[in-house]
Amino acid sequence: MPDNAYLSRSGQINKEGDTFALFRDQLQAEIITEFHAQRRVTPYVRYKEITKGKSASFPNVGKVDAKYVYAGETLLGNQKIAHSETTIFLDPILVSDVKIAELDTLIEEFSDREVIKNEMAHALARVEETQQMIVGCLAARSGGMVLGRAGGSVIKAKDCKTDGKKLAQAIYAAGVALKEKDVPYEDIVCFLRPAQVALLAQEDKITDKNLGGSGNYAKGTVGFVNGIQVVETNYLPTTNITSDMPIAGEGVGVFGRTDGAHNVYVGDFTNTAGLVMAKGAIGTIVRKGITVEATWLPQELTWLLTARNLQGHGILDPRKAVEIRDEEATSGSGS
Repeated sequence: MPDNAYLSRSGQINKEGDTFALFRDQLQAEIITEFHAQRRVTPYVRYKEITKGKSASFPNVGKVDAKYVYAGETLLGNQKIAHSETTIFLDPILVSDVKIAELDTLIEEFSDREVIKNEMAHALARVEETQQMIVGCLAARSGGMVLGRAGGSVIKAKDCKTDGKKLAQAIYAAGVALKEKDVPYEDIVCFLRPAQVALLAQEDKITDKNLGGSGNYAKGTVGFVNGIQVVETNYLPTTNITSDMPIAGEGVGVFGRTDGAHNVYVGDFTNTAGLVMAKGAIGTIVRKGITVEATWLPQELTWLLTARNLQGHGILDPRKAVEIRDEEATSGSGS
């Protein structure tokens, strides 16, 4: 038998225990880090962690009025305030899984760790971001969640997908719509696909520093339009989505099974050009955050890598969402 008492094993922790202990641990940390790096919508979504149950409810409270009071008048406090609640359900477990043969890891001449890490993290992030973008657009199309509260808004501007000036005008109109509904003018963003960001970056008023423009033609960045930060994303929906289950291996925004999610992620977004949203328009409940595991399967001599989470997304406050659509303006389209 070979004398391996002094064999140095790089996979051991402090020279003791499992000789493979360190190999997959590093990959797990890398996947989690990459997953969080991929998420651009997260800062503008209201998150709620739950420890049990299949759903979470969010209270909705209507407006309260004020009045003048005169000497000797008794205050009765007789206002009736409207209340309701919104429920967001947990969807099934979302998982990205990869099986790696031990033989391949031993004989390959290059390391595919980086590729695997990026792809697993990206798979989870793109489904989450796509679903949140869908919910944001649906919020803009929804009515108020409680009596007395405004609903979402849809701004229609023909050719705004191909005309930067018209797109900028639509973003301005979206900002006005939010202000008119008393939405706090902070943490407001406009999600656009790369083609539309490129259009705006070529508009003189957006790049002209003498006019206060924050865009940069050379870098293809926009910055702010009407005080609204422009965020580039590939996951703004632009197709007619008719079912709510992502199919593994078929790309972003491909849905096909009818026994899928427990929340609504469907709608016709063919003409969607952008989504302007304030923080709190949509919400996400999380039962189990991203979890990464590497399981050794001795019967197959393979490693099974899994990255998964358990969460769900829904509409919270529609008045904070405005969808920009490439359509002919109609009466009331800006409401």
